Order: sequence, then structure tokens, then C-alpha cells
Amino acid sequence: MQDLQTTDLSQQQGEAIFGQIAELSAQTFRNIDLSATLVEAAQVLLLKNTFPQDAAEFTPEFVANTLFPKAVTRVFTAYQMDCFRFCLAKTQDPEISEDIAQEALKLLLQSPNKIDCVGAWLMQVTYNLLCKHYEETQKEELMYLKLSLEATAYEKWLMSGDPMELKELSPDVVDLLLKTEEYRQYHELTSFDNLKEYAAAQNITTKVAQKRKEKIYRNLKSLSLRLMGWKDTPAILDNKQYSAMRKFMRELLKELRGDEEPDWLNLLSPEHKEAVKRIRHIMDWNISMTGERKFKLPIFTIFEDGEPFLFTFNITLSERNSVSIQDCKVNKHIESFKPPENFRIPIDKGRAMLSYEDIMTLLKMYQKTD
Repeated sequence: MQDLQTTDLSQQQGEAIFGQIAELSAQTFRNIDLSATLVEAAQVLLLKNTFPQDAAEFTPEFVANTLFPKAVTRVFTAYQMDCFRFCLAKTQDPEISEDIAQEALKLLLQSPNKIDCVGAWLMQVTYNLLCKHYEETQKEELMYLKLSLEATAYEKWLMSGDPMELKELSPDVVDLLLKTEEYRQYHELTSFDNLKEYAAAQNITTKVAQKRKEKIYRNLKSLSLRLMGWKDTPAILDNKQYSAMRKFMRELLKELRGDEEPDWLNLLSPEHKEAVKRIRHIMDWNISMTGERKFKLPIFTIFEDGEPFLFTFNITLSERNSVSIQDCKVNKHIESFKPPENFRIPIDKGRAMLSYEDIMTLLKMYQKTD
């Protein structure tokens, strides 16, 4: 459990709260394993310091009626936006992407089967809905063919963890993959019956072999995603690139805590420079490829006073994966916004998010039909 420095909660109280969140999750979402995700969302909400500081007010009723609903809303909003962004990257059509993202969440709530890996499940369902859309409208035949070929491979790779079936990917992607060092290493690894045999053949320990396996799998996955056009997720980074990004962010925090200002701070206005110097931890980050070895790196944090803060680096990775900063800027338009009462986004227009009440209504409706 994270250290809740922004509240007066003791370790024991925190454990009780998160235990209740996990229990409520299991009771509410009978077929969806959301316990760990909702506990993490609750931790973030508490760290944002949006609740009273008095530990005595964190009663079981408060957790059930306030903290849990907010955590559910936060998690489902994130899932819906993930689906939307994925669809938009494939279709470049916001309206189709919005409809499919909302439909994917409804199917999640409706599912009669146990779902352990929600993110992978939603990815597969999103693929299927995209395929269905293009098949029914008889438009974009090439898009439909590409999506249908990729969908089965993702189901096996993301959900079951089995090796990819290259025959189910588009032929152009397969041709490129088969010629790569990433695939050669993957093929060599999977040619053995088990990891112990691979370790013996390589004259390494099983522990080292496991780490090597994780690197090989990540490198092949990142390459496959890039070849299929993905640009906006840390999953497109190979093992060395991912490690370089993590190292860059660790060093970034050390620089901000040090006595000497890093040179890149001079790229900012005095006002934004002072804001950036307040950063003490990184809550979330993403990556977007903008060119050959060029990336946008948005970094999100929340200050001690609860203010959200987002800033973005334009960076370049060298052949040896050292990070050089080309530019950085503060994203000005990030803040909490409370819409007016009685304000509703039409369900068929815009990125209409499901409220907690909507989620509970749909859940009860579908569970009655079980």
C-alpha cells in the first residue's frame, strides 16, 4: 500500500479501507476482477487530497458511498478512453470510436463469464466490434481484413499468453517480423520444451533465463505493435528503450530535488519553471512516437495541494538509447472541471462517459438476466 502522506490515515486504517474496497468490488462486479484496479484508483483519489483530512471521517459508510463510487467512475472512464483512443488510431473516425468504446464497456458489464484481465478483454472486444462495423457497412474492406487478421492473434497473445500465431497477422507484418533479430531470439527460445532446457543450452541459470525471456517477449511485442501502426503506448518501447525512459524519469526527479537547476528548465517560462520544481513524484506517463527515434513524453503528477499538473518532453533516443531533450512545455489546460447540474452529453454524441449510477444500473439489469 502506498504511503498516504496527504491524509492522517494510519497504516492500519488504510489497509482496512482498501480491504473494504476490494470486498465491495468482489460483491459488485461478480464476473469482473477489478479489486486491484479499484484499490489503486482509491489510493490515487486519497493522494489527490480531495477528501477531509480527519481520519475519523473515513468510516465504512464513507468508503461505500463516496470513495468506492469515485474509484469505479475513475476506472471505467480510463477504460472507455483507452478503447476510444485505440479505435481512433485505427479508424481516424471520432464518432465511430466513441460508439464502439461505449459499446465495449456495456459488453464488459453484460459478460456472463469470469474476466480476469479486463484490459486485454476490452482490447479483444474492441477489435471484434470494429470488424463487425466494417463488415456490416461493407466499407473499408482492407481495414476489415487487417483487423480480422490481427484480432485472433491479439486474443491469444494478450489474453492467454500463448505464442503468437503469425499466420493470423497480416502478411506484410509477418514478412517483416520473420526477418528480424527479435523474432529469431523468440523462435530460439520457444523451440525448447521449457525454460529449464533453454537455460541449460545457453549455460545460464533459470533465473537469468526468465529475465531474458521477459526481454525477448517485450522486444517482439514492441516491434509487432510498431509494425501494425501503434504509436501511443509505452508498449511500443523495446526493453532497452523502456529502461532508458524509466532511468530518465528517475534522474529527472533527482535533478529537481538537487541544488543546481538542470539546463532544460531554461526552456520554460519563470512561472512554469517554478511549478515544475515542485514535482516530487511521477504518478503517470505515456509515450507517443513522432518520428524515427523521436517521442513525446507526457508526465503527470499531482502537487501536495491537490493541483493536477501535466508537462511534456519532446525527446530523442540515440542508437545507444541515451535520452536528449529537444523541448519541453507545460500543458496549461489540465484541471478539475465540474459540469453544471442537469448537464448531459447525449449518448450518441461526443465521448459520453458512464456515470457510477449508469454503471450500477446496467450491471443490475444484466445480472437479473443471469
